[in-house]
Amino acid sequence: MHLPEAQQVASDFAAGDPVTRCDLLTEAAVRAVEHEEPTGCPVALEELPLGAGGVVSAQVWGQEAQVQLTDDTLFLSRTADGWRVAAAGCEASGQGRYDCLVEGS
Repeated sequence: MHLPEAQQVASDFAAGDPVTRCDLLTEAAVRAVEHEEPTGCPVALEELPLGAGGVVSAQVWGQEAQVQLTDDTLFLSRTADGWRVAAAGCEASGQGRYDCLVEGS
């Protein structure tokens, strides 16, 4: 039931400009990005090599989801506002762990 919604948010994030991408991040991810780049979220995201490819696969576990793009891995969380991207620019680093360029905790 939540899988199509999570896939749509991931697609919108991948296709979006930096402002759209910031709107699709969780509040914690926006805070983390703005902590690293005080000029604001859109400027920070514009400088990062985040994926823009299509959705390859997606899995949902309750309030969390992982979406594989052709060129990125996104982690999403279900919030009161719907699905939001909690981490982006993620690459597997072994033993089921990922290193992410954008990550809100």
